[in-house]
Amino acid sequence: MSNLGAPNIDLRKLSISSHSINGESHSTESLINGISMISMKINSSNVDYVKKFTSEGMSKESRIELISKIKHKLGSDVFEFSTCNRVLYVGFGTTCDELENCVLNVFGQEEALFDRYSGIDVWRHLVKVCSGLDSFIIGELQVMSQFRGSISLHKENNLIGDINSSFFSHIISANRLLRKEFGFNQTTESMLNLASNAIEEVLSQVENTSCVVLGFGEMGRKAVEVLLSQGQKNIVVYSRNPEKSSKRDLELSSKVKILSFEHWGKEEIEPSLIISTIRNIQPTFNSSNIIPTSSPVKIMDFSWPPSIESSGINNGQELLGMEYWIKVAHKLGVEWDYDNTINKSEVLISNIEKKFMSALSDRNQGLFRAFIYRTLEQLSVQWSKDENLGDSDIQLGAFSREIATWICNREGPFSPNELSEMVLSTDRKLNPILLKRVASDVTETIIHINGKSTLAEATL
Repeated sequence: MSNLGAPNIDLRKLSISSHSINGESHSTESLINGISMISMKINSSNVDYVKKFTSEGMSKESRIELISKIKHKLGSDVFEFSTCNRVLYVGFGTTCDELENCVLNVFGQEEALFDRYSGIDVWRHLVKVCSGLDSFIIGELQVMSQFRGSISLHKENNLIGDINSSFFSHIISANRLLRKEFGFNQTTESMLNLASNAIEEVLSQVENTSCVVLGFGEMGRKAVEVLLSQGQKNIVVYSRNPEKSSKRDLELSSKVKILSFEHWGKEEIEPSLIISTIRNIQPTFNSSNIIPTSSPVKIMDFSWPPSIESSGINNGQELLGMEYWIKVAHKLGVEWDYDNTINKSEVLISNIEKKFMSALSDRNQGLFRAFIYRTLEQLSVQWSKDENLGDSDIQLGAFSREIATWICNREGPFSPNELSEMVLSTDRKLNPILLKRVASDVTETIIHINGKSTLAEATL
């Protein structure tokens, strides 16, 4: 039987992007394929489920505790994102089944109506979410800010690691491209602007108005800003902790009256408009806790989950809750030529996706080439100390780069003999003994590198 020699060298696997996680190497492709997401966008059939799984209404501390519990139980990084119209969970290195079962278990629920996404489809869907392509008002800006804030919360509290957080960096980059293409950066329509228009309409119909704002968080402060911009001076804010709330914005709080909820009903206030921005898991006002004013008033509830139920208002009062805002938002969305925009976005996202994957590949191709050139340069330093060096010193650096270029340009497998013959057949005037050493060192080193599974292993 003839000698078959050493197996062929195939370094292509090392040019696939890889990362080390817990001491194990993973290719970028395998990491992306290991990403799973369960998501619900609110509609009439799943509204009760969304309420059960959303983090809206939780304090920052409670939300961090929830995500940490899911992460611990799942045994891998988890990203959670809730807004007024959606809830989603992203898991890394897991399946949709495992992720959903874990979330159900933590919330103590037996079922849900989650949509499922895996691999690159998770990236595609999150790009749509972040860009406002999947919002009530297409292209709205508010969701982008919420998404970026959620990423920061996860990173600052070690809920996702550096490698997985880079996945979201690419989503933000794609979002910028889409918004620029569609002109969404100039789009002012959002839930806040929708509210501003509705508030202006109500106030224009009433003289000597007084307004009540429930809550002084981010949305509550924005509501106050809108009221002040429209010339309103009689504004009362009810908060759980007035002292703490006023410190959030000293200048703004100096222009309004901030009281505790216990004072509502004791004060002689008959508001023309009530705006609720309370963050709470369960409705604050319902059949057992009625709004403490009986005068006819328009009530705008911008909370999610809802802070006011229809059973929590008095006769003659009108409640504009989330269902109302959804209907209005969809009507406003018509002007965007929704279908054409979505179709165009699919093409754009596909092109961005190709660039995203290509960038990952190109990046690691560069890392691979740099590694090979660096390895050969290190060998040339050793050769320059060889006793048979003679007058060859000046050529060794250039020769090492020539060998590295040959290796990096191989598009397929090659045999150790091919590599050795390439070195030995050089036209450079090198000492024959030194040249044999060069051929031997290069072949031995490349065979050793070929035995590694990933570039991360080879560089150890």
